[in-house]
Amino acid sequence: MTDDNRPVQGERRVHHAVRDIFVQACILLAPYIQNNNKALNTSGFAMLHMVQDHFPALTSSEARIVITTVERLHRENRLQMLLEK
Repeated sequence: MTDDNRPVQGERRVHHAVRDIFVQACILLAPYIQNNNKALNTSGFAMLHMVQDHFPALTSSEARIVITTVERLHRENRLQMLLEK
């Protein structure tokens, strides 16, 4: 056990920086992902640059994880629930 009562071997997550900024990233990307139709098409490349500009400590692979996860939450209709918390 660690000091915060989590078992050391039970933690599988390795992208702690992503967890720290995830809600902020959802707020940043939500308007682009929710309105991403043919009239307003934001590319993955543009979103990658937005995330990296706002969160320069993230690696490019961590930024891609953020974008992919936010897109998945949107597809599963869970993004809005997260934003309303």
